[in-house]
Amino acid sequence: MGGAERQLAGLAAMLRSAGEDAEVLTYRVGGFYEKELADAGVPHISIPSDGGDRAIVRRIAAHLKDSGCDVLVSFLAGTNIKACMVKRLCPNVKLIVSERNVNLRLLPHDIYRFLLYRRADAIVCNSYAQAEFMRRHAPALCGKLSSIPNFVDTVRFSPAGEREYNAPLRVVTTARLDSRKNALGLIRAAAAAGCDNLRFDWYGAGAEDRYARRCKALIAQLGLEDRFGIHPSVSDAERIYAEADAFCLPSFYEGTPNSLAEALASGLPALCSRVSDNSMYVQEGTNGFLFNPNSVESMAEALRALAALTPAQLDAFGRESRRRAEEKLSKKVFIERYMALLKGLPME
Repeated sequence: MGGAERQLAGLAAMLRSAGEDAEVLTYRVGGFYEKELADAGVPHISIPSDGGDRAIVRRIAAHLKDSGCDVLVSFLAGTNIKACMVKRLCPNVKLIVSERNVNLRLLPHDIYRFLLYRRADAIVCNSYAQAEFMRRHAPALCGKLSSIPNFVDTVRFSPAGEREYNAPLRVVTTARLDSRKNALGLIRAAAAAGCDNLRFDWYGAGAEDRYARRCKALIAQLGLEDRFGIHPSVSDAERIYAEADAFCLPSFYEGTPNSLAEALASGLPALCSRVSDNSMYVQEGTNGFLFNPNSVESMAEALRALAALTPAQLDAFGRESRRRAEEKLSKKVFIERYMALLKGLPME
């Protein structure tokens, strides 16, 4: 289960806590945050996925009618399309579709999706960048658009206390190891920066694939075996942040990255690509540094700037990261925005 599923499960739990009658409906096999939903008292209904998309749409519609559902909230593009089809069968159910990533250009399947979104009552983008993209390319949807960035659990992810900065400084990345996340670029930048007082640990490798092999080969080629580690994904990311001195996310594009939100809440200085909404959460020279993910030298310059910070400056950057997480990405802010949206939907 990925970040979108985590956000959906969290939304259901928060709605339940706010006194709303919320449940989660899925149509694929998977654990889907069972413990979190059970702890929050959120029912989880799983419907069969056999018979193709039309059968799934009919089953969803039947459940909504039987349960007396007032509002359907869907996450991820494929599910959003099904939800728009469900809306035809359940016209009285209010529909909120959620856009999770940022489009770099308009493709045919985006045009199709945006046309279907005319059936939705509201569209929630988890980044301001995507909302702006949709305003430009789908102006008919402007009146339905809202931006609600991802939330982070600021209790689970919190500063580890007083940090001791011993060389080398440990820079961590928690993200899927794939081309979009630009691990190869970070490896090249780590070599180009020439900073012996930095060590890099990337958590997010799955089964060994071609991209992982390329990363490991490049690490060996550049002689970084003792300074750049590739590790599997972990379930206790809070421990990784607690043991780190800084965070880096070199992606070519993002929505609102869950990993960045977690790192900020954990009180870490952050180095990020200057893409999407990242500059809203990372301010150059205040709580981190921004770079061009297409330029190795730009990335290396940001790494050198990090390496040059004093312990006092690192502490100050970390405090500002935590402040920004609490101000912009907390559960409180997230549920307040969703409750305002729900209250604004005219009910039959």
